[in-house]
Formats: sequence, C-alpha cells, structure tokens
Amino acid sequence: MISQNEVIELIQADLPDAKVDILDKTGMSDHFIIRVVSPSFEGFNLLDRHRRVMKSLESAMRDGRLHAAEIQTAVS
Repeated sequence: MISQNEVIELIQADLPDAKVDILDKTGMSDHFIIRVVSPSFEGFNLLDRHRRVMKSLESAMRDGRLHAAEIQTAVS
C-alpha cells in the first residue's frame, strides 16, 4: 500500500510543476486514478505523457506498494 501523498511526492519529484489529483479506485490504497496536469507536457503526445508519469511511479510499482494506476494527463 502507498498513501496518496506518497504518490504525489513521487510524481512531483520528476514533474515539480505538476498538479496531481488522485482517487483511490478500490479503497485498498494500491489502485489509483491519477490526473496529472503539467505545462511540461507541452509538445508530448499522450503516450509519452503517460510514460513520463509511469516512470515517476516505477519504484512503487516495482516494490509492490502500487499495483495499478489509471493515468489521465493534460497540459495546463
């Protein structure tokens, strides 16, 4: 399990200008819907934006704290 604040910290460590909103999809703190809005996504296609967010979450995915993430991204 991972807290929502920990997820936000992981993402903002790589994307400091990001606004991150999270919804715990199952109530078990391991499946989240994550919306990331960042001006640094400018010029990136949707797949590259998602890859960038998933790279931020890689350590939590690898050690099992985070099982699944539904990613939504936008440029502000």
